[in-house]
Amino acid sequence: MAADRPQSGPRLSVGLMAMGSEMAGFTMLGLLIDYGLNTLPWFTVGLTLIGFVFVFFHLVRFAKKLSDRPGPPGGGPG
Repeated sequence: MAADRPQSGPRLSVGLMAMGSEMAGFTMLGLLIDYGLNTLPWFTVGLTLIGFVFVFFHLVRFAKKLSDRPGPPGGGPG
């Protein structure tokens, strides 16, 4: 379905910003837990790594959806 595919331009930028804020959110949550429990840096490191994994899976999903888009009319260059 066309609505499921990420588009270039503003919608793709918003999706990438959401992934970046998700990554930062995991790190900030780790910092808050570490300060509360006085366990620096263990929760920060752990939740940052979990954030990397989540963002990586989101990027793979985006790349697959972008590669499924039909090419330009006329067959493209070549």
